Amino acid sequence: MAWLYQRGKKWWIGYYDENGKRVRKSIGDSREVAEVALRRVEGEMRKQNPDYPMLAQDEPFVSRDVNFQTVKYRLTTYPAVRSVVNVRELFARIYEQLGFEVLKSQEDFPHYVLDMDGKPICAHVVVRSRDFQTLGLDTEVCDRIICWTDDWEGSTIPTLELSKYYDFF
Repeated sequence: MAWLYQRGKKWWIGYYDENGKRVRKSIGDSREVAEVALRRVEGEMRKQNPDYPMLAQDEPFVSRDVNFQTVKYRLTTYPAVRSVVNVRELFARIYEQLGFEVLKSQEDFPHYVLDMDGKPICAHVVVRSRDFQTLGLDTEVCDRIICWTDDWEGSTIPTLELSKYYDFF
């Protein structure tokens, strides 16, 4: 099992390799980046050993939404999604499972340049999809909206609604 911890301002991941040796790696100052690194290590460990234990927050169960054949993840650490930072953290946890690769992440518009099946995609993160329109962002520059809830009917941009992939307990 892999774990995440902080020493001072630095975030670290730790895990036991296939030989049972404890490994610790310094990741950096960003918890978001450390969580991504942790998920990658866990993914590699699961590829090597299918019996690798899953963390409680990652226990999958089948979605109740019949239109999506996906896995939802139990989250016990987020009481509410109130900001773009929250949405970005949630996207960082599952972007690989959704088939994306992050090529570039930034604070400016658009937040991400993603790769999906060899095609670059510019994506911007908002809490509600209607916020994209409210902010007056350019629909010609952005290929996809990543949001917590999709409330913009008639949007011309494909929207990834993250609330369909998470369930709070």
